[in-house]
Amino acid sequence: MEPNAVTKVVTDEIGITAKFMEDLKMFAFTKGIDLIEAVILFIIGYIICRYIRKAVEHILDRSSVDPSAKTFISEIIFFFCLAIVAIVALGTAGVAAGTLAAAFGGIGLAIGLGLKDNIGNVASGIFILIFRPFRVGDYIQVGGNQGTVTDIRIMYTLISTLGNQMIVIPNSSLINSVIKNYSAFDTRNLEFTFDVGYDTNLPECIALLKKLFAEDSYVLNKEDLPVYVSGMAESSIRIYVRAQVERTKYFDAQNELYIKVKEAFDKAGIDIPFPQVVVHRAKE
Repeated sequence: MEPNAVTKVVTDEIGITAKFMEDLKMFAFTKGIDLIEAVILFIIGYIICRYIRKAVEHILDRSSVDPSAKTFISEIIFFFCLAIVAIVALGTAGVAAGTLAAAFGGIGLAIGLGLKDNIGNVASGIFILIFRPFRVGDYIQVGGNQGTVTDIRIMYTLISTLGNQMIVIPNSSLINSVIKNYSAFDTRNLEFTFDVGYDTNLPECIALLKKLFAEDSYVLNKEDLPVYVSGMAESSIRIYVRAQVERTKYFDAQNELYIKVKEAFDKAGIDIPFPQVVVHRAKE
């Protein structure tokens, strides 16, 4: 390359760099202060939004609002306030209102397409709060998972299992699944099927079960207690009993009644058979 050409290239590069630095200085003089103000405004606004969320949570804790809606409402208010802060901060930075509206429209469309599943979770969360198929504190089963609902949030619901494990289920999965709510009513039914031997005196056995269940303090339907023969199995006759108990005492009642029935059967000499295999040996 000739010396004059090298000098021209170097001069052009220096000119471009100088112009860039000049433009940068001009931008700093004209927009730098606005950007700093916007950043400071956003930080202050973010802190205020957090305080607003805590204040809303405090107000909801003292109100009669359903516990399942408290976290959801506070988070919705927080993100709404944060969106307002972001708009104000961008306006302070010098972004025109029309440009800002177009930008948010485009961003909203992109977010809607990219996060459609998450938006579905939010919509499902709102559905749960409106129609209340369950609430915080209810014991539910969804698919193969069951436990106590500890929190309902914007995107997901938290369930604590009996094994002290936390299960996080997206709200859209909850709405699209069959939900079994064990806490929907104040009482629950304990269903028993007792197998007794074929040589058992069935009327006496049924009378014994009716007496035992009627005398138990957990049983609520003493006057209308279903006790009947439900089937004849390969090695036993099955007797069905359905007892109504308080929901909060379900497992205590189940434990006590099983123990009482076993002791009563043993005392009465009622056989509880188990599967057996009888082998006949041919004569030689």
